Amino acid sequence: MASRKDTTTRIQQDGLRYTSKAPGSPFSPRPGAFSGATNTMSCFFCGAHQPPNRRTMQKVLGRSQPVCEPLCEKNPRAKKLAAAAAEAAATSDSNVV
Repeated sequence: MASRKDTTTRIQQDGLRYTSKAPGSPFSPRPGAFSGATNTMSCFFCGAHQPPNRRTMQKVLGRSQPVCEPLCEKNPRAKKLAAAAAEAAATSDSNVV
């Protein structure tokens, strides 16, 4: 059986290593952004990268950390808010005559 050459990890003449990898980065800045730096930050709880309009800062263990906005499912605060909303809905339904 003939061995097949591994062309996906060979370093090419121009210095590129991967021929099958798509160019660029998933964290590249948006077109028209003011700076060359990326604006995304990862959520402290779920690790998802979010742009500034999809995250907020929340105090966690005495430090401000970036978290998803609306709150992600892994955020303990989101679970408390959901439980409180469910309880409020249940009490408002019981008060209706």
